[in-house]
Amino acid sequence: MLYISVFLFFLSVFLLMYGMLSILNRNTIKMEQRLDSLKGINTEGYDESRSRSFHERAVAPLFKAITDTLLKVTPKNKIAGFSRRLERAGLLKNSTMEKWLYTKSMLVVFFPLFFGVLVYLVEPSFFKAGAFVLIIILLVNTVFNFFISGRIEARKKQILKDLPYTLDLITVSVEAGLSFDGAMARVVSNINGELCDEFSKALKEIRMGIQRKTALRNMGDRCDVRELSMLVTSLIQADDLGVSLGRVLRIESSNLREHRKQVAREKAMKAPIKLLFPLIFFIFPSIFIVILGPAVIKIFTIL
Repeated sequence: MLYISVFLFFLSVFLLMYGMLSILNRNTIKMEQRLDSLKGINTEGYDESRSRSFHERAVAPLFKAITDTLLKVTPKNKIAGFSRRLERAGLLKNSTMEKWLYTKSMLVVFFPLFFGVLVYLVEPSFFKAGAFVLIIILLVNTVFNFFISGRIEARKKQILKDLPYTLDLITVSVEAGLSFDGAMARVVSNINGELCDEFSKALKEIRMGIQRKTALRNMGDRCDVRELSMLVTSLIQADDLGVSLGRVLRIESSNLREHRKQVAREKAMKAPIKLLFPLIFFIFPSIFIVILGPAVIKIFTIL
């Protein structure tokens, strides 16, 4: 059993170090692969299997096999919910759901295994090692979920922060004579940010043939921001009723700015209450010590 534990320990360390080195040297590996492919363009009898790296021959098929197995084992509603959370967190911009599922699974497997082997080597007890493995699994899941939740909240705040300025540009563009799709294209080409990325996705869906209101509803569902959902609802109603989009956008822009002022006033009203507890527990005792300390010393010396 000791040899198996040592083997698993070294295997987990090897895979962890290989993954870290692959991530750190990813650009160098791609550059070397590109140079090797350029060198062998005009060669005759070129063996394609030799040109492929170890990552392409071994790691990529293993990654695909593990990912396919995870997708088959995981329920579809769990996969849909996980994909929705990743999309709301903005983590699918440069990656895929399969890569994040693979990353989570590897973290849940190798970290508990690594620390479980360490605990077993320190004190050979299957009960303690198993309990430690379960604790690490729960900890990794909790940290991963907190990471995604934090990214979702940060993205919502950024979208809400950029919404009034982006809406102003759309309003000016529509009032200048552009269509709503043209105004969205103008926003995408002139502004960068999470909100503009969502407008770009909605514009691509519209160009693919999806109805505008469906694309806007999809954008509201992806962002999950109440103010943006209200804006989308107003735009859909204006489009259905034939109301001028410029007027609706102007009203929604003023409403958003008024809402931001109300939120700022609310935070300002909460500030004195939040300052009360630090004032009582940290500032007042120091003031009392400085003011009443010499008087207390004199009273003790006199008595």
